Amino acid sequence: MAVVHVNPADPDNHGDALTTRVRSALNDLGVPPTLGQRLLTDLARAREASGKSAVYVLGEDLDERYDVQLDLPERYHFGHPLPSMLLSATQAHPPLGVLAVDRDWARMFVLKQGELIELRREAHAALDDVDRDDLTASTHAVPGAPGAARAWDGGGFAPQGTGPRSDSGKEFFQRHLDALQQRFYNDTAQQLSKLLKDQGVNLLALVGPVARVAEFRAELPDVTSFEVIGETNVEVGTGDAPDQMLLDRLMPLLAEHHQWAQTRLMEQVQEQGVMEMERVLEMVQEGRIHLLVIPEDGAQLHLYRSHNPEVPYFTSRKNVHESPLDGSLMERVTLEELVPQWQSLYGLEVQRVYGEHAEKLVSEYGGLAGLTRY
Repeated sequence: MAVVHVNPADPDNHGDALTTRVRSALNDLGVPPTLGQRLLTDLARAREASGKSAVYVLGEDLDERYDVQLDLPERYHFGHPLPSMLLSATQAHPPLGVLAVDRDWARMFVLKQGELIELRREAHAALDDVDRDDLTASTHAVPGAPGAARAWDGGGFAPQGTGPRSDSGKEFFQRHLDALQQRFYNDTAQQLSKLLKDQGVNLLALVGPVARVAEFRAELPDVTSFEVIGETNVEVGTGDAPDQMLLDRLMPLLAEHHQWAQTRLMEQVQEQGVMEMERVLEMVQEGRIHLLVIPEDGAQLHLYRSHNPEVPYFTSRKNVHESPLDGSLMERVTLEELVPQWQSLYGLEVQRVYGEHAEKLVSEYGGLAGLTRY
C-alpha cells in the first residue's frame, strides 16, 4: 500500500524526481522488484490523471489506484493490508457539508477528498408567485384620491381620503416577503440537517451574502448534528457560482478549521490527557482511554504485542520477550498494525495529528497520548 504525492504542480515531482523518490522508498521497505516496478510503471499515468495524490493497493492479483484531489502526506507500507492507512488519508481531510444560499437559491454540496458534489438545488419559487399589486391594493390609500377609504369616526364617516398612510402597502408587502424568506430558510435548514445526517457529515460551511447567511443561521435550531466551521462569499450569485469558484473559497476555510481543531486537541491533551507511551499503553489495556491520539504515520513507531490473540498484551519495552500474562512470545509490530486491533478490543476512538503537531506528539509527549473515560 502506498500514498504517493503526484501533484505535477509540485517542483519536487518534476522530471525524474518523483520516480527516484518513490523507488528509494520502496527499496527501503524491501518491496520485491516486480511488485515495486508495477507501481513505478503507473506513476506517469497517475501524474497525468486528475488527482493530486494517488493511493495504491497492490497485491498478487490486485492493482488498484485511487486518485485523490488533495495533497496528502506520502506513506508506504509493505505487508498485510492496513485499513487504518486508508482511513488516515480520509481523516486528514474530513468531508464537509456546504450550503450556498442567498435570497433566490439554496444549493447543498458535500466536499469529499477535494471534490465538490452538488446534492440538492432549491429555487425560492414562492417569490415568483408574488403579485405586489394584489397584496397592496386593499391597504394602499392616498388621502383625497377618488375612491379612497373613509374611516368611521364614531358619528359617521370621516371625509373622504383619510385612509391608511400611503406607505402602509409597502410595509405589508415587505412583511409578506420577509415571511416567505423565513419559510424558505426554515425549510432549507430542515432539508440540510437530514441531508448531512444521511451523508454522515458533521461539518458545515456557509457561502453567500453576509445578511442572507445571517438570516439563514437564525433558522437553525440551538442544537444541531453538525458544526458550522465558517462563512465565505463569492463574487456572483450563489445560484450561478461555478464549482471551482466555490472550491477556491472553501479549501482555505477547511484548512484553517483543521489547523484549529488540531491545536485544540493538543491543548486538551496537555491540560487533561495522559502522555508517555508505556503509561498510555497500560491505560489502553485497562479500558480507561476513550480517545487515543497518534501521529499521522503510525508505521514509523514500533511496539510489541504477544503472539496469543486470546490473551493480548502490548508494551513499548524492548526487553520484554514474553507476555507476563501467559508467557507467549512477543513480536515487534508497527503502531499502524495495532490500531484496528485496539479499536476492536477496547472501543477506542483514534485521532491523528499532522505536521508540527505530530512532531510534538513524538518528541515531547512520547509518541502516544490519550483522554481518559473517567
